[in-house]
Order: sequence, then structure tokens, then C-alpha cells
Amino acid sequence: MDSTLDRARANAAKKALEHVLEAEVIGVGTGSTVEKFIEVLSSRREELRDKLFVASSIDTMVKLKRAGFKVLHTSTIEQIDVYIDGADEVDRELNMIKGGGAALTMEKLLTFFSRKRVFIVDYTKLVKNLCEKHPIPIDVLPEAVLMVYNYLDSRGYNPVIRYSVRGKYGPVVSDVGGVIIDIKPRLFNPAELERELKSIPGVIETGLFIGLADRVIVGYEDRVEELIK
Repeated sequence: MDSTLDRARANAAKKALEHVLEAEVIGVGTGSTVEKFIEVLSSRREELRDKLFVASSIDTMVKLKRAGFKVLHTSTIEQIDVYIDGADEVDRELNMIKGGGAALTMEKLLTFFSRKRVFIVDYTKLVKNLCEKHPIPIDVLPEAVLMVYNYLDSRGYNPVIRYSVRGKYGPVVSDVGGVIIDIKPRLFNPAELERELKSIPGVIETGLFIGLADRVIVGYEDRVEELIK
């Protein structure tokens, strides 16, 4: 990994720690920057040992458990005090694309039901307009995948069913059992596109996170920038 990016992610993760010290129930997302956050949590394990954690993915649950933290199943909680997660892209209005790790549905669930939502990214994730670098993931019922694909194609959204590059053969499956379709619309209004995608039968969730971030911490090699809603 690029050492500059590594330091940028570490700086964002360290800053995020300030937002969990007073929380009792902490939600944790998925991704490379979140891995840095879990490393930071591990360095303060004794101080945080009585905290309760909720994970957005099996991968995050395993990492938290191996670090010695108490992890609750989502069905056992009513609300989360603070949620920490990364993003694939974020604009200056705090709109985001998430789901590069195929955990978008659980990530949006935990985001929505958290009192405070803090996202941590390195500076390369900050964009002028969404979809500059990353497609928008859509979590789709397996039974509807071809119908949804054809509809998205007819709308000119350039859909691609995401396939695993190693390991299991076949399409990438989300943590809730959906098939991931990535789209690359050319020009769009994020809020309007989110409404349209969510109206399609068979769509479980989208990777567009609109109006869901309270704060985005952008890490640089030697500093952090905080974007506040």
C-alpha cells in the first residue's frame, strides 16, 4: 500500500476515535480505512473494553472479535450511539457512494439508526461529483437480477453484474444475500437517482448515501480536514 495513503487513513482513523469515547454502543462499517480504525481501537483496548460494538459485515465482526471486543448481533439492539465507516467517494455536500465491499445494505441500516454518523476517508475519496472514480453499487434480489439489469441497461446506466476476482466463482453476493450490480450513470442528481433506484422492485438497497453523514473526516498525510453537515 502507498505509504502516503496509509498515513492519511491512519490520521482519519485516529481522529474518529474522539467520537466513540463517550458512546456505549458503537457501529463499525467495512473497508480499508475502517481496518485502520479497528487498529486504533485495539491500541486502546483496555479503555474501551466495556463498549459494545455492532458490525456491518462478517469481515468487520471477525476483526472486532479477534481484537477482543464485544460484538452484538444487529437484531439485539434498538439504536446505535455512534457509527464509524468509510466511503468510496464523498462530495462537498457529504453525499457518498458506498458498497465497494458489498456490505451497503447493512451499512445503510446501521447508519440510519445511529444518533451520530461519522465517516472517515483518505483524500483520494473526495470528489467534485459522485461517480467520478467509482460505480454505484446496487444490492438486488437474486430472483430479480436479470430483470433489474435489463431495466438499468434500458435507462442507460451501464450496469455490470459484479463478479468475484478470486475465491468463489460467480457474482459477488452481499452480506444479506443479494447480488451486486454496479452502475455508471453519466449525469445525474444523486437524490433523484436514489429515489428512482429504490422504486425498482427487486432492489434491496443502493450504495448512494444521501444526507446520512453528520461528519466526514478526510485524512491527509500530515493532517485531517473535517466536513460537517
